[in-house]
Parts: sequence; structure tokens; C-alpha cells
Amino acid sequence: MYVLCRQRFVWWLRVPVMASWVLECLNCNQKFEYSKISASGLINYFQPLKPEMPPDGVQMQCPNCGQNGQYFRHQLTYRT
Repeated sequence: MYVLCRQRFVWWLRVPVMASWVLECLNCNQKFEYSKISASGLINYFQPLKPEMPPDGVQMQCPNCGQNGQYFRHQLTYRT
């Protein structure tokens, strides 16, 4: 029983992961971070607003495979 209580206690001490907006690489299909979501309040965590992007998208390089790609706002995915 002591071990079970200790495991629960340790579980609550975990550091929360910062929520972020991610994109999926068009070449290797791996997800990479576009931007972090502000931790200034719970509303940003539970109801985040997508960051603005130019209408013609942004050119970004995948940190995993190095492939350049054109990404648009509708491709952003919320990750916690």
C-alpha cells in the first residue's frame, strides 16, 4: 500500500507539458513545433486561438528531415 501511495504522489509531481501548435512534415510525416501557447491563463490552455499566418502560408524547414515545405493555418494542430 505504501508503494501505491508513493506512486500517486510522484504522479502529481510531474511537470506539465507546455501546450503548442504543431505542423506535420509533408515529407516524413513527423510533427514539429510551430509555436508555444502562452501559459498566462487557463483560457489559453483550454481554448487557444490559432496564431495568424499569411494567406499564402509560411515556408518552414522540418527539423527532422530538413525538407522545406509551404504550410498554412488550417494545418496547425493543437498538442498538449
